[in-house]
Formats: sequence, structure tokens, C-alpha cells
Amino acid sequence: MTRKCVLLTLAVLLCAAGPVLGQSFELLTWTTPAAAPADGEPVSGSTSFSMRSRLGGPFVGHAESASFALWGCSAYTPVEGSFFAFLIDDAAVVLRWTVESTSGIDGFNIYRALSREGPYERLNEWVLPLDTPGSYTDESVWPGTEFWYELRVLMSDGSEEPLSSGPTTIRTGGTLVTRLRATSPNPFTAETVIHHDIASVVGGARLVVYDVAGRVVKTFDVTPSNPGRYEIVWNGTNDNGQRVASGVYFCSLEAGGKRDTRPVVLLR
Repeated sequence: MTRKCVLLTLAVLLCAAGPVLGQSFELLTWTTPAAAPADGEPVSGSTSFSMRSRLGGPFVGHAESASFALWGCSAYTPVEGSFFAFLIDDAAVVLRWTVESTSGIDGFNIYRALSREGPYERLNEWVLPLDTPGSYTDESVWPGTEFWYELRVLMSDGSEEPLSSGPTTIRTGGTLVTRLRATSPNPFTAETVIHHDIASVVGGARLVVYDVAGRVVKTFDVTPSNPGRYEIVWNGTNDNGQRVASGVYFCSLEAGGKRDTRPVVLLR
């Protein structure tokens, strides 16, 4: 067992010395030179590995000694660096990072989750530039919530690698309150986005659009998996899919025993 571990270490070090990226390799070991197969002979008892490097590549050919041979090698080198977050007036989170090397890197992506385990969702629409130190401001946070952020490095082969320092976390101040926020656009002609906060998911949540006579026009089940800030699009139709007439309507959010109502104007 000790011999195999030492051989694997030697092989990985040998590969890491060359510019390699995203290839797979096969490590073949034997105990003495006499036990090594002749050229063209089949080899049994081999082990395959798949690893990744940020150093460039790929490695071509093979390397061998009296006790090991290695074909199509690549070794994994974590992207080293630092990543941290801080708050600006509880309204935005600023993320900053540095990486030790930008070799083999095309840019960065920022992901956010409500727990360390995820799921993580990408925040930036476009790949962030290859700046180190770099920064990104998340203005879509909400009060009283712990956010987890992960910086992923976009490699030259299109894959992503998380920064070696791992995710960073920060908690916003204040208290999340169930409420409707600005509906935009308002007035609207084709569709409008109804922005809303849900502080509790106990008992479910729904958003109902009423007309001026108090009749139900449209009902949305907006129960999320976690409290947070959300949005939903209303395209000016009723529950039967029919377009409704111009006029004033009222959006009503009900969740966790709380209710909030705001008007919205539809113009045809």
C-alpha cells in the first residue's frame, strides 16, 4: 500500500511539472523492472484517474521509469486565492477576491445560496473580467438573511473551478417583512412584474389580483421553499387565460398570516 501511494505521488508531481489541462491519465505500476510489460504487451491491474489543472496544456506522450508509466497525464491544481464579503448599509453586499495566478483562466462567475450546501444560483449575467483583485456588488439582497457566496473560476476549456478558499457568508441586518414592493411598470400595457417579500412559508403563500369590485381576476401560488425576495409576472389575463380590460386592479399578497395590497393600472 505504501509503495502504491508513493508512486501515485511521484506521477502526479511529474505531470504537474508540465502544462496540462482537462485530460485524463492512466497510472500503471509494477514492483521491478523485470515485471514491466514489453512494448505492445497488454497490461492488467491499471487504475484510471481524471483530474484537472489550471496551468494550460494538454500534456502529450507518456513518461515512465523502472516502476511506473503514465500516459495522457493531467494533474489537479486548485485555484488559490482569497474571497470575502462585506455589507453596505444592509442594502448591498460587496464581494472582493484575489487569485494567485490567472494562467489558464478566462474570467469569474459569482454564485449565491441560502445555505452552504446550496443550491447555488449564478448572479452575474456576463462573465466577470479577469481582474485580480476583483469585485462584484450584489444589490438584490434582503433583510434578516444569511447569504452564501461562491466564486467560480472559468477555465480556458469552458469548465468552472471553485476558488480554493471556499464559499464566504454574510448576514444582512434588519427583519424581513411580508409585503408587496414596487410593481413595474405601473401603469403597464403588456405585462408587469410584481415584486414581493415573503417572511414566512408556513401555511403557504398566494398572490391574488382583484378588480375594483373585489372579484378575483388572477390567482398565483407563490409559496417558495424559503423566506426571501421574489417576483412574478402578470400578463394582464384572468384565471381563464383571457385578457382583461383596462382599469385599476389590486394585487394582494397573503403569507404567514400577513396581508399587503397595492394597486396596479392596466392600459390597453
